[in-house]
Amino acid sequence: METNGRHRTIFIGDVHGCLHELRQMIDRLRPTAEDRVIMLGDLINRGPDPVGVVRYVVERDYECLMGNHEREYLLENDRLDKYRQLRQELGAELHSWIENRPYYIEETDFIAVHAGLHPERSLAESDPEVLTNIRFWDGKGERLNNPDDPPWYDLYTGERPVFYGHWARRGLNLREKTFGLDSGCVYGRRLSAYVLETDELIQIPAARVYYVPPSLRGVRTAT
Repeated sequence: METNGRHRTIFIGDVHGCLHELRQMIDRLRPTAEDRVIMLGDLINRGPDPVGVVRYVVERDYECLMGNHEREYLLENDRLDKYRQLRQELGAELHSWIENRPYYIEETDFIAVHAGLHPERSLAESDPEVLTNIRFWDGKGERLNNPDDPPWYDLYTGERPVFYGHWARRGLNLREKTFGLDSGCVYGRRLSAYVLETDELIQIPAARVYYVPPSLRGVRTAT
């Protein structure tokens, strides 16, 4: 990818254990030491190789945000069997790395967050629950997923572009100031990345469907 000698800021949407597609994305992007790669969270769960994805990101020293799946893992790894197993497979070093993921990155020319922004508070004042789970806004933060309420990005009035993931059902959602990059790779769709400096979208098709949401299991679709 031609960059004319400029560094790039690259945002990559939710990977969810899809290491094959992440490797393809990095092969396509060919980031240099001057480029900044920011994973938008949710490296783990649902896909075939969550540990491999975390290790891949750590080995390359990419930045990564705390996603709702990482947060759930940290809250439940001493209680739920699936997370006990994941912690054992990750080992102490990768577990500690997940513990230290930031909830947001705020720069002069962009904001990166896993799910979205609290419409009435600064990032520093926002509850981690909002930053990792918001989709809709009810005016109080009591309901973050109610489609009767407006999506959080309709209420965003800032000037800096916001890059986020989390909302696979809505899919790729590129607006003037908000860039939703969870395009459902683990559901058999695509892994998406966006380059800030060149306004370039890059997508890698999923090799297959890795996970079907419970709400769609057993549902027959017309062919």
